[in-house]
Amino acid sequence: MPAKAVLVLGGGTGGLVAASRLRRMLDKEHRVVLIDRSPYYTYEPAFTWVMAGRRTLPRISRDLRNLRKKGVEVLTGEISAIDLNNKRVTYGKHEVEYDYLVIALGAEYSAAAVPGLDRSWTFYHGDGAEGMREELESFASGRIVCAVPRLPIKCPSAFYEGVLLLDAYFRKRKLRDGIEIAVYTPEPSPLPEAGPHVSERILELLHSRGISFIGNAEVKSVNHEKKLLNLREGEPVPFDMLVATPVHGLPYVLESTGLAGEDGWIAVDRETLATSMPGVYAVGDCTSVPIATGKLPKAAVFAHGEAEVVARNIRAEIQGTEPIWAFGGQGAYFLDTGDGKGAYIVGNYFKDPVQVEFRGPSRLYRWAKAGVERIWLWRWF
Repeated sequence: MPAKAVLVLGGGTGGLVAASRLRRMLDKEHRVVLIDRSPYYTYEPAFTWVMAGRRTLPRISRDLRNLRKKGVEVLTGEISAIDLNNKRVTYGKHEVEYDYLVIALGAEYSAAAVPGLDRSWTFYHGDGAEGMREELESFASGRIVCAVPRLPIKCPSAFYEGVLLLDAYFRKRKLRDGIEIAVYTPEPSPLPEAGPHVSERILELLHSRGISFIGNAEVKSVNHEKKLLNLREGEPVPFDMLVATPVHGLPYVLESTGLAGEDGWIAVDRETLATSMPGVYAVGDCTSVPIATGKLPKAAVFAHGEAEVVARNIRAEIQGTEPIWAFGGQGAYFLDTGDGKGAYIVGNYFKDPVQVEFRGPSRLYRWAKAGVERIWLWRWF
């Protein structure tokens, strides 16, 4: 059997799982190569806890280069070109050839699509979460607007977790009576992809905390001098503090590959995650996976499951057997409700209609969320 090279682009959840699984399952003569612009992996589901002062970035970060001890070739550099026809990827001043390619580059953030958005606060990346933690210490009264300017966003449940944790933060400081919190989003209801039951439960949580929800609201621009959020329809929205998700898009390096579908994301077979190019797979936030309620949410739990399937099927192909693994659309994740409790959202997104349950809130699920974080970082590093 000739030696093969499997190249994984991106060291987030999907890339980490794919590279690690492949290295464990393939014989040593086969190469498993992981490329990322950063040598560090950060556990993004904990960004909301960084914002709330419950975690620090060093605590939830690990060095990807530790995977070299397990036999994964870890390369660091900006990926500048992907040549699918010649099976070659350029990063920095170097090139790597491959036999199989797994694209796990996630979503790229941009503020240019919404004028003024770049000056808003966000907990959707590490620096933003740390900055918010410092800013919240000096915020004592006023109106906080939490906005989703454009869809889709990754880990949409994290947005609502962040909103609930803001409420809890100010309640703990006994400042909540002087602070208004409002949500503006293009969604008609929270997490519509998970079905009406989940949406209703999250709305109940928001309303029980005195948090207003305004759906079908698309942001046009932000005027920080006048502290106004301008919507495409309706009156400008006043704020004293604006917390917003970044605009998400396909990483620039992938735009010229020809893999993107009509919606601007990589089109894949939803069961095998295969792209239109033989031997090329894509997992996680950079993909577009259709479901009955729209598109599969961009979330780490799905990137993990997709990577497991892709790794096993690539192994089967290399070994000369028929790939038999299929991603089934199952997902389960926790949501910290901010009151010492947590919720558990679990189900199958490939069913029609989707079959997703909202369980809790309970202290058990809050404890389980913290446990998953510890186990994840221990397991993969």
